[in-house]
Amino acid sequence: MIQHLREVFPQIETNCLKTIADKHTFIFEAETVLFVSSKESWHLHIENKLNTEFYFIQNDDCVMKTVKGGQCDYVICNNQEVFFTEIKVAKGNQANHRKDAYSQLENTFKHYSNLIDFEPYSLNAVVCFPSKRRIVKASASTKRKEFKDSYKINLQEGNYISFD
Repeated sequence: MIQHLREVFPQIETNCLKTIADKHTFIFEAETVLFVSSKESWHLHIENKLNTEFYFIQNDDCVMKTVKGGQCDYVICNNQEVFFTEIKVAKGNQANHRKDAYSQLENTFKHYSNLIDFEPYSLNAVVCFPSKRRIVKASASTKRKEFKDSYKINLQEGNYISFD
């Protein structure tokens, strides 16, 4: 997967891509992405049970700078799975933030899928709302079905991603 991304988006090598081999990675969403320890405040936990490298791509304002319609924050992948990830930390109406996140994820996937064949990969979209505890749940059934039927993407809400 990473080779396809490098070919299509050569700019990812300049400050957009981080290769990670750690078992646990914690992300704090700020002006720029912050990699923090589990003891600090975090918004997203990535667990790498495979003991192989995975790739963290800063999508918003790095890979997709000029695409209209909004884009998700990060694309996180290994050689089998891809997670399009949107973190919502703003206060306010969570339903509106969720709707906005769905739109950003959809727009990002459409942009990427025009350039990359995702056929052999397991595709996931994650809407992350910060919480002090680990959350993994399926998204609303109608939106989940729409993403699965239209794009073959597993849509979920939570603050945890696992490569296993």
